[in-house]
Amino acid sequence: MVVSVHSLIGQGKFVRTRLPPDQRRAQLLRCAIAAFAEYGIARATHAHVAERAEVSVSAVHSYFRTREDLVAATLNEVESRLMDIIVNIDAQNTSVHETLAMMVMGFDKAAQEDPEIIKVWLDWSTGFRADVWPGYLRMQEKLHGAVRKALARGKRTGSLSPQLNTAAAARLFVGGGHTIALARFAGASRREITILIDHLIKSITAIGHDGAGDEEE
Repeated sequence: MVVSVHSLIGQGKFVRTRLPPDQRRAQLLRCAIAAFAEYGIARATHAHVAERAEVSVSAVHSYFRTREDLVAATLNEVESRLMDIIVNIDAQNTSVHETLAMMVMGFDKAAQEDPEIIKVWLDWSTGFRADVWPGYLRMQEKLHGAVRKALARGKRTGSLSPQLNTAAAARLFVGGGHTIALARFAGASRREITILIDHLIKSITAIGHDGAGDEEE
């Protein structure tokens, strides 16, 4: 039987079990996200991943040859998980306000149920080094784009001001997702989080009355 942990054989001796390559890689990525969340993107190493996966450091190197490979693969996984929060929402039968609420509640839910993903995202947002910053900007643009689609729908249906600048509003909204996650990590109560979410959505959907609308949609 294939298992993902060491099997105890004999008196206190462990024998590493073998995983199919795709399962091993997925396991190492989970461990890498945990390591990045604890040590930070700039400091996490192959050894930290190996310790969590209970494999040798060379085993980690066989999947992620260099530290650059490890960082890239881990951040790609984080990006994919973040996009899942807001892209896989079925907005066909919901108002734009409800869609935005589901998006931002997705950030809060992730901070509770998958905090390591959110911690890496927050750390990534401060990583101005040349090797990780461009990737962060590209990922943020994808998040902004998903939010802009919801906002543009609101403008088309008349539930949002035609003067709303969706690009600016999307940036504020995703930044609000950061704020909600930080509040959750700081121990904010459910009521406090609910108030924050309500204020965020109201502030985003209320802006745009100064004539500074989108140049393009």
